[in-house]
Amino acid sequence: KLNYNKDFEKGSREVYLTGEAFFNVVHDADRPFLIHTSAINIKVLGTQFNVKAYDEDVTTETSLIRGSVEVELKSDPAKKYLLKPNQKLVLSNEAIQGQVKKVAEGRGLPANLEEDPEIKELAYLKDDNKTNIESSWTRNILSFEDEVFGQVARKMERWYDVNFEFKNKRWTREYMSGSFESESLEQAMQALKFSTGFNFKIEGKKVIIL
Repeated sequence: KLNYNKDFEKGSREVYLTGEAFFNVVHDADRPFLIHTSAINIKVLGTQFNVKAYDEDVTTETSLIRGSVEVELKSDPAKKYLLKPNQKLVLSNEAIQGQVKKVAEGRGLPANLEEDPEIKELAYLKDDNKTNIESSWTRNILSFEDEVFGQVARKMERWYDVNFEFKNKRWTREYMSGSFESESLEQAMQALKFSTGFNFKIEGKKVIIL
């Protein structure tokens, strides 16, 4: 969901994002581009980048393809981070909200999430070194690398319009990698099962991990 003011074309360039969006911003020194999410503010002069800010996810991520962006934490406006191309800033939403333990138990996430964000290098698809995983969705590719199943399930829920239910919570902590473009839900699940070893069944729009 992307909201903006009526005077966007001639006034301030500010948008409010819930979810994920890829931006290609034209340089305008007099009117910097501002993005507001529930956890961070991003200031841009002219660049190409991806922002993932789903309220239900455990992290908010800003991935810079080219140019430069400045990320400010809403929980501590004094903390500002300047990203370089091919870097991403990962902020734990749950750590800020003091809900790390609850989320770690429910979605298989590490219980030592830090409030301070982490800056990482972007990861690229193994067979395409020009497409980074963070923005691969803009090319209709669902990809993930070394992510726990609990987080992968979130992505697959949005991608295939289904809901996941984990009967065995230990699978939420299993790390996995994958890339799917034209595969059906059944094909994607079979591929993950082959590499990981879990069992599953699909009932309508529900995927049950056994």
